[in-house]
Parts: sequence; C-alpha cells; structure tokens
Amino acid sequence: MSKNDKDELICICNSVSYRRIEEAVEQGAKNYEDILEMTGAGGVCGGCIERVDDILRSLVVQ
Repeated sequence: MSKNDKDELICICNSVSYRRIEEAVEQGAKNYEDILEMTGAGGVCGGCIERVDDILRSLVVQ
C-alpha cells in the first residue's frame, strides 16, 4: 500500500484515514468498538462501518 493510499479517508464524517485506523490497531484496537472509541470512525452516519471492519480483518491477526 502506498503512502497516498494510507492517507485515504475511510470515515469522511470524522476525517479518519486508513493510516489512523492502522495506528489504532497498533495501539491495541481489536474490534470495531475499539476503533470507534479511539478514532470516532463510524460514529456519525455509520456509512463506513463495513469498510472499517474489512480493514480490521486485514490488520488484526486472529
């Protein structure tokens, strides 16, 4: 993934980028609720929740 891809906004309402979600995972986020608490992603309209979940699945080692 390129630097520009990591700067892509995943949650437009709260200006949360892929990079910020990745950082939250590095800081211990393990599920959507953790991401919501740490970044606010998905907390306004909810339109990005599925995408956040997809990113989490790709980043969190099960």
